[in-house]
Amino acid sequence: MVRGRLLTSVLLVAVACGRPPHAPPEHSKIAVAEFTVAPNASIEDFSGDPATLGMSLAQAIAEEIRDDDKLDAQAIPKAGPVDGDFIVRGEITHVWGGSTAARLLVGMGAGSAGLGVQGSVTRRDGTLVAVFSEEEIGGGTGWLTAWGEEAAVRKTTDDVGHTVGEMIREGKYHGGHPGADGYLADGFLGPVNVAEHSSDGAPIDHSPAERLRALDGLRAQGLVSDAEYAEKRKHILQEF
Repeated sequence: MVRGRLLTSVLLVAVACGRPPHAPPEHSKIAVAEFTVAPNASIEDFSGDPATLGMSLAQAIAEEIRDDDKLDAQAIPKAGPVDGDFIVRGEITHVWGGSTAARLLVGMGAGSAGLGVQGSVTRRDGTLVAVFSEEEIGGGTGWLTAWGEEAAVRKTTDDVGHTVGEMIREGKYHGGHPGADGYLADGFLGPVNVAEHSSDGAPIDHSPAERLRALDGLRAQGLVSDAEYAEKRKHILQEF
């Protein structure tokens, strides 16, 4: 019961401070690890090395998070120690170089490049905060990006990084499940993490209070007997 009251107090403080429940608290240190490339990533019409995009992506995420001057976010290269109150890890799932010819001859967004990513945010102790995925098609406007796939893909990488950084900064996640943009089956997230999260990437509540409400619902529908209800309720209450 004490733990339940403590969780409620934390949420009330977060709301009172104007920060969503899943947003990092003020003065949090956030480490964004260099993104890797998924072994089964889809690479299309891109002759460059996708691995070179990982650090640029991490830097864009960290830059966006730092838009909140009460948060400290740093991009960490593969060889560096990853340490922070919150740790962001992920992988590139899709790189599409688009068409330079279409960007030059047609314009208006034709031949745009694309990038897909997926990842997770954990606390220092390893507990999961949320999962996410994102994919954007862009990087096809402007004279510089129109001339080559490398510049177009890097522009899209920057755009995706800022979108993911905004998710983390505001605590409003999306994706991270089958069918979502950027999600890759058998990739970084894995079936276990996906099963434990809702469609918006936020953790599903498996707290004793939530389980008691679910048990009450089963009883109301006649799906458990009185004896089963009493036994399960006693077991759950022991976890408070």
